[in-house]
Amino acid sequence: MKDTEYFKHYKNSFDTLFASDPHNHGYLKGADFKYQAVTNNFTKLLNASSSDEIINKTFLELTDALPADGSPQELAKKSSEQDLAMQRHKQPKTYLEVLNCKEKIDIFLCYKTPVINPDTGNFVGIRGQLTKLLLPNVVKVLFKIHGVKGLLMGHKGGKDDPLNDYPLNNMQRMVLFMALNNYSYSEIALLLSEFGHQITPVRVNDYLEQLKFIFHVSNKTQLIEKAIGLNLHTYLPVELFNKTTSIEINDAEAQIVCANK
Repeated sequence: MKDTEYFKHYKNSFDTLFASDPHNHGYLKGADFKYQAVTNNFTKLLNASSSDEIINKTFLELTDALPADGSPQELAKKSSEQDLAMQRHKQPKTYLEVLNCKEKIDIFLCYKTPVINPDTGNFVGIRGQLTKLLLPNVVKVLFKIHGVKGLLMGHKGGKDDPLNDYPLNNMQRMVLFMALNNYSYSEIALLLSEFGHQITPVRVNDYLEQLKFIFHVSNKTQLIEKAIGLNLHTYLPVELFNKTTSIEINDAEAQIVCANK
């Protein structure tokens, strides 16, 4: 079977199996890396009103429509490099993708599989499947499984969201999250600086003093106990996911991200 004919059959199968699935984020690209089929959810993800706005275009041609902070063009460049590598090596790959939008941050595992014509051995396209990470925190998952709200000790009642009663700015939220994970002042400063938030150990101490005042406690131990009692250890600061990007991960890393063994 010729490559064009094989890809046509493959596309028909994709349309039948995936295109109308309301829960699927998927796409099919041709050998020229232009989209040839997309699911409804993927269409929405790219901020398009219909698949017609996506078909026969590359990801790079569509980045202007992405409502992303940071650099959608950089994401498109990474995606193009990934596609070229897949064309050369003809091996499936898994990527962790972060789309930092103006209103929210979406984190996906993206599984890319080369479409190979078995009769010719030629690369004829790429099938992509994105799995959205809706609950990337194991403690929140446990709360849901067991039907409980967590500890919520001494909570004043802000519609189950302690941040309504204890509003924090971006840096306070990040410092608290790191403190809850048992990092020292210097470690918090080093890690946040590595993540693109320049801060010194002295400033970390200042923020921790602010947090103690906000939560009406006198030391770091009491701060951590109260924050855990308010379930704040389950809040992932979106400011830490401040980069629109796509990075390759191996199977073991993918299992860790998905909390599977």
